[in-house]
Amino acid sequence: MYKMIRCGSGSDLVIMVSPADAGMDTHGATFYRCASWRIEQQQVGVFNPISKNLALSYFDGIADGIGFEIPPDEKFPSLEAAQEFVRAARRENNRKRLEEDGLMKAKK
Repeated sequence: MYKMIRCGSGSDLVIMVSPADAGMDTHGATFYRCASWRIEQQQVGVFNPISKNLALSYFDGIADGIGFEIPPDEKFPSLEAAQEFVRAARRENNRKRLEEDGLMKAKK
């Protein structure tokens, strides 16, 4: 199981951990990052494994530029399920931006 532990604005950057109940000091926990842009040689839009230290870096002031959204409480059975959740959140965020910019009429 996987748990989302950090979510940037618009779900443009998301950090996950497995097992879902792991803390930052859990031995053997695995961390993943999904970003909407290329970071180093990692694939865009999918969860790539990252180090614990890199995951921790997304919780300090240096990472404030990515913004913050409250991650869902739910646990995900797979990274693919989490990825689908992120895609849906990004689509919704983009729809809202278009509405705010007057480029799309709100659905009633």
